[in-house]
Amino acid sequence: MGVKRYYYDWFDRGVLLRSYLKRILFWILLISLGLVIYQISFPKESLIHDRVNIFLRQIPRLLIPIYLYKWSLPFFTPKGHPQKLIRDNSDIVFALGLTAFHFLKHSYWVLEGEWFLYIILSLLASFKLMREGELVKGTMLNPSLLLVGSFIFLILIGTAILLIPGATRGNLPFIDALFMATSAVCITGLGSVDPGVAFTPLGHISLVVLIQLGGLGLMTFTNFFSYLFKGGMSFHNHMVMSNLIETNTPSSLANTLLKIFVYTGIVELVGAVAIWWFTDWPGEYDFLTSVFHSISAFCNAGFSTLEGGLYHPEVRFAYALHLILIFLIVLGGIGFPVVIDVYDSIKRILITNIWRDWNLKGGFISPARYLTVHSRLVLTTTGILLILGMVVFYIAERNNTLRVHDTWVGVLVASLFGAVTPRTAGFATFDVGGLMQGTVLAYLLLMWIGASPSSTGGGIKTTTFAIAFSNVIALARGKDRVELFRREITHESIRRAFAVIFLSLIIIGLAIFLISLFEPHQSLTRIAFECFSAYSTVGLSMNLTPELSVPSKYVLIATMIIGRIGLFTFLVGVLQKSSVHDYRYPKENVLIL
Repeated sequence: MGVKRYYYDWFDRGVLLRSYLKRILFWILLISLGLVIYQISFPKESLIHDRVNIFLRQIPRLLIPIYLYKWSLPFFTPKGHPQKLIRDNSDIVFALGLTAFHFLKHSYWVLEGEWFLYIILSLLASFKLMREGELVKGTMLNPSLLLVGSFIFLILIGTAILLIPGATRGNLPFIDALFMATSAVCITGLGSVDPGVAFTPLGHISLVVLIQLGGLGLMTFTNFFSYLFKGGMSFHNHMVMSNLIETNTPSSLANTLLKIFVYTGIVELVGAVAIWWFTDWPGEYDFLTSVFHSISAFCNAGFSTLEGGLYHPEVRFAYALHLILIFLIVLGGIGFPVVIDVYDSIKRILITNIWRDWNLKGGFISPARYLTVHSRLVLTTTGILLILGMVVFYIAERNNTLRVHDTWVGVLVASLFGAVTPRTAGFATFDVGGLMQGTVLAYLLLMWIGASPSSTGGGIKTTTFAIAFSNVIALARGKDRVELFRREITHESIRRAFAVIFLSLIIIGLAIFLISLFEPHQSLTRIAFECFSAYSTVGLSMNLTPELSVPSKYVLIATMIIGRIGLFTFLVGVLQKSSVHDYRYPKENVLIL
């Protein structure tokens, strides 16, 4: 009994030490991240720069035993001991990776470079910060604030990466690095510099990684890999992710995350191969360029590695490329819930009945409903907006930007592309500054509406616009409820729709007002177009952004962040929920019209 008691005491002390090391690891990585940002972003004397680098190079040596200890302790759990430790396989992966880096860094020049060390420490810190949500107390446990924090954190990391000298052709000012990182993470596509001119292949890789992380969400990535490494996630993270991806079945969260990643990977891979097959890119790295444009299109980012974007002379009339990009943009903009719902419906209809026929049970089973009301509303609204946008673009631009297309196929593809791109995509095969006034007004509306909920796009969302429009029609017809597809829309959804619309107009109006103060010589049309594009994370530009002053760029940065996250989402996280009272005040009408 004495030996067993001693073993129990030894293990309990080890568990206590493990908890202390967990916190020490958190702060080491947080300090490392701060030093990396300091090294990259702030000017300093060479002596200080070298000393900080010497300190940073000792951190991997310090982290290796901590990761090994955390991973190995669960193997020594005494038999019958009530304390159960979950073995985190990510610890051994990080320990082995750091060990390989530590012993091989002098053998390969790539590993010996300081920027490689910065990337390793930044990735470890990013993973740790997202994994250790229980260390953040109080209001930070709110899912909405966690979402806001993850985007801001990723933007800061992206800014530091884009300031790496090897990522740009020349010195990139801090404000431009912050602007481009924000645009990439918020999958906007607005650029204070031309990505095809200002960035090297390393910068393009950094941009596309930020686009991918921003498109799917950093918390989606970290929780998915947490699930892979640990075989599960905490109850708190489970509920947070259920709230963020808006799934009605939290129990199937892991399956939903897996479907999102598989769907994203397949679509982007197929898109990259198709683009590479049908497109002759100018210059080198044609497959990497195809991958970049596939991810950028699916995430509705609108970035391009070509000088001038898709307005480049060699791809301006590449109609096969444009059709593939249209396909990717639409698939990324309809939202993951719709994709999963369509997949489940097809599986229920086809696979179930094929299995019944194979077993000779006979009879075709038709489900009561093929798609949810949300999916039907998204698909219907998206189809209507694309068709109307295509018709309006053709009517307004047939004697303007469409004149350069010699064939009816070219006019048709250009018109369709012109209807798709303002739906938060941001690619342009034409000179946006040369559009007709009618097209500009139509684009403001399409940009404002944007893509669909839980997608890679922005805007107020198609469902918000459809519900608000349906409510107006219902009020005009004297109906006291909104009914769509033989279902009644809840009052909560209607109230949220009008709240989102109201807040979006306030933010866009405030941005227009501030930039008009900072840029009094610019026309109001160009300023409004840029602000609508920033809020709806579209990326179309009348070439105004590179001309803006530093205060105006900060306004657009804030507008992009608010537009990507949603001001209503932020307010839900900040404002305290009011208590429910049993009493109700007397009702009274207020004059509206």
